[in-house]
Amino acid sequence: MARSVSPGPEIHRTDFPITAVALSWTGSPRGVRLRLYNRKGKPGAWRTVVPGCPCGKDGPGRDGATAPRNQALVPAGNSYGYQLEAASGVRVTESLAIDTEREPRTGEPLASGTPSARASRDPSGSLSPRPAFPPSGLITRAAWGADETKRFTANGSESSPTVFTPFQMITVHHTATDPDDPDPAATVRAIYQQHAVSNDWGDIGYHFLIDQRGQIYEGRYSGTDGRPAHNARDEVVTAFHTIGFNPGNIGIALLGDFTKAERTPRMQESLVNLTGALASLHGLAPLSRVTYRHVVTGRTTQGPAVAGHRDWTSTDCPGTTAYLGLGRIREQAARLYG
Repeated sequence: MARSVSPGPEIHRTDFPITAVALSWTGSPRGVRLRLYNRKGKPGAWRTVVPGCPCGKDGPGRDGATAPRNQALVPAGNSYGYQLEAASGVRVTESLAIDTEREPRTGEPLASGTPSARASRDPSGSLSPRPAFPPSGLITRAAWGADETKRFTANGSESSPTVFTPFQMITVHHTATDPDDPDPAATVRAIYQQHAVSNDWGDIGYHFLIDQRGQIYEGRYSGTDGRPAHNARDEVVTAFHTIGFNPGNIGIALLGDFTKAERTPRMQESLVNLTGALASLHGLAPLSRVTYRHVVTGRTTQGPAVAGHRDWTSTDCPGTTAYLGLGRIREQAARLYG
């Protein structure tokens, strides 16, 4: 359930508990404040809204050098209203109250909290090579509750039909949401709502998402053949996570804000395993650099084979601590691949 409301300064009340508030604005990245209201109408403290990952679709004028509008997904903790305050020169273009905890769901139950894609360990305790793909324990779209109708327009056509291109690289993001998330599947559904409907992208922008318990979630829809993010020829479905660098680029999002917070060991291990599995599948050397070629524009850019979002565009994503830890991710994934 979601309700788009006027992004003005008045109090916005709902008749349903709000899981998250999705916001878009132009101007200063730190120029919006928000406060939440409980069921009795009592306001909480004002908080500065921190912009999330500036992901998006490729298109005319979107070359990655120009930052997109600011966006955020603010946890609301089952509030029943909110109010916005914008600084001078800031314009809130959209606000959306989202309730994902009470959406109808289909599919198998979620995993119990064990890491999703653990490689086995040899007697020395080191990770064994060649992790499986798809990773064991993957939480499918059906399992996390993806409402597939959100991928379609009113006339029944796909909003963003699947397009597949050869694999080129991997990019790591963070979602800039609550790192101590009590219900990460609900957050995945909220991101899906924001990306597919509010942003009109037709789907979630990432190929995979990983929570603090190490659970891996299937992202962008790629078909029904059981090969997440790929077709039968192991080409990659184009998603919407790194503007100007989307085709052939697999986007992995860490659920949380890793500007200062650290990843849990389980999240770290699942990121290593997933990166190693993808590297093995595609013959990628995780410690190498690549020359990325955009299949539409023909533009070429050099960067890490396993990159952070900020390696390709002007952004803080995937957060300072996550970005500084990518060297270790590459080394461990290289051991798995090698």
